[in-house]
Amino acid sequence: MLFRRIIFCALFVGLLSGLLFSGFQYFSVSPIIFQAEAFELSEPVSEPVVDDHHHGQSAGAAHSHDTEAWAPEDGTERTLYSILSNVLAGIGFAAVVLALMSQLQLQGITKLSPLKGLLWGTAGFIAFFAAPGIGLPPEIPGIEAAPIENRQSWWTFTVIASGLGLAVLAFAKGYFKVLGLVLMALPFIIGAPHVVGPEFAHPDAAAVSTLVELHQQFIIASGISNLIFWLAIGGLSAWALNRKILVNDLDGGHAPV
Repeated sequence: MLFRRIIFCALFVGLLSGLLFSGFQYFSVSPIIFQAEAFELSEPVSEPVVDDHHHGQSAGAAHSHDTEAWAPEDGTERTLYSILSNVLAGIGFAAVVLALMSQLQLQGITKLSPLKGLLWGTAGFIAFFAAPGIGLPPEIPGIEAAPIENRQSWWTFTVIASGLGLAVLAFAKGYFKVLGLVLMALPFIIGAPHVVGPEFAHPDAAAVSTLVELHQQFIIASGISNLIFWLAIGGLSAWALNRKILVNDLDGGHAPV
């Protein structure tokens, strides 16, 4: 069955792309997070903090809440959980990409190749990272941010609008392509949620300067790692789609299940 083969290929593509993403993340993204966390932990516990869930609580109360919540231990356990989440995300995204690719190829709308797969990966990167990142850049620990519910809603809306906009630009004809640009611009016309005031509330000016620099490095490193992740998903999905394991099904053949 075609569905079974897509899932099998999604496992393969998701595993490879997730591991590739995890490797880059381990050497370029995680060290920045660890450095930022050191500044976050050094904040005095008596100072009031504002986070996504406990507006106006004291840091002591927030700390008490955090100690009750489970989190993987730093080191090997944390790394393994990160790898697992990246692989699972890769499998999920690959399954969606493979399903869309197979349907478009089955209907004769497009013929996929590894090069076109890279274009699909670029589209995924734009929709899931670049477009939302323009309004809500990736955040490091210690940064002041709007309530998470507002950010999640805007992020979801931006991903959907960007994905639909890119699809219209790619497959619509004539003046209908303008609708794709409108869809992609709509989230930014509405505007992303932000807090009023400085990004970092750390009392030490030197620490704030370091955090600002780390944040800039984090945005770049996250962007590169996500680009690699999506290019791997797109390229590997197109390659797997045209392997013999799927071609028979797409051509109406009867390969053994």
